[in-house]
Amino acid sequence: MSENKKLLVVIDPGHTGNTYNAGAVKGYYESKAVYDLSLYEKTALEKRGIDVILTRERNQDPGLYERGQMAVKKGNGYANVLFESNHTDAFNGKVCGVTVVRSAHLPGSEKLAEKMIDAIVKVMKPSTGITYNRGVVTKTQSNGADWYGVIRGAVSGAASQGQAKNGPVRYDYIVEHGFHDNPKECLFLSKQENLKAIAEAKAAAIAEYFGIGNKSQPANQSGQSSQNNRNNDSHQTDQNTSTDSTILNKKDSISGKSFHWQSEHPAGTHDSFKGCGIYRQGGIYHYRRSNGNCQYSRREKPMGKLKSGQGWISLIMPGKWLEKFEKSF
Repeated sequence: MSENKKLLVVIDPGHTGNTYNAGAVKGYYESKAVYDLSLYEKTALEKRGIDVILTRERNQDPGLYERGQMAVKKGNGYANVLFESNHTDAFNGKVCGVTVVRSAHLPGSEKLAEKMIDAIVKVMKPSTGITYNRGVVTKTQSNGADWYGVIRGAVSGAASQGQAKNGPVRYDYIVEHGFHDNPKECLFLSKQENLKAIAEAKAAAIAEYFGIGNKSQPANQSGQSSQNNRNNDSHQTDQNTSTDSTILNKKDSISGKSFHWQSEHPAGTHDSFKGCGIYRQGGIYHYRRSNGNCQYSRREKPMGKLKSGQGWISLIMPGKWLEKFEKSF
């Protein structure tokens, strides 16, 4: 065990065995792929001096809540404890992209989740051509506790931020590494060298976030790391413009207002949400969104107005996600 005990990562390979959840490519099974991925990630993290525990062996099948609880039981004495359950997703064979589900009661974990998604997308997209950042989401039960058992276990069933602070886990995720029913993403995930590449990218993102391997910044000063990430994200956002759209020309007085919008996804599905506010940064307008119960949240998106004047388009994913507001500001 590391002398400084700066970070413990508890990795949960989702499901069990080698033949659970077949994919679009013959021979792919989610359970086998995520176990292999978890082993590669464990090696990559340990290579960087980070302590790692797996929740199971290949054919073991602990209960969902029990898997999360392993992070609680092993995490005492560490400055930071990260729990992640590795998975691949499935829907209708057309949807693609990478998602992280985080505990609703650990809002400070959002930034690292975003970095992990971006790291995975950077590895996958050059080959798949379609993989993108689907965002960081939360989901809760009616009593406020997290919906998913593994996430709930890692915060000991907490139904509030105050309760979650009583435990050692500060980062609590389910990571969906693309969709195994999407042929392009499944083909990528079916190759061991690609799983190794994803594992290395995730380990590098985690180490960078906690300052591990950076002698100028102690690993337990993640607050400063988060601030640096915010500055970098702001710079990248300001540079992310589209020749097919013009920036919304609105006054700063709209900041904080709520609005309704509709989204047409590439797969043809349709969602309707209520926005949680809009703000201006670097001449580009951004919004935060959630559903009516604020159970789901997404990262900020810079928006540009379509030349037709009939709607707005995400400058992060132009052409991928067309969004129209039901009323103007």
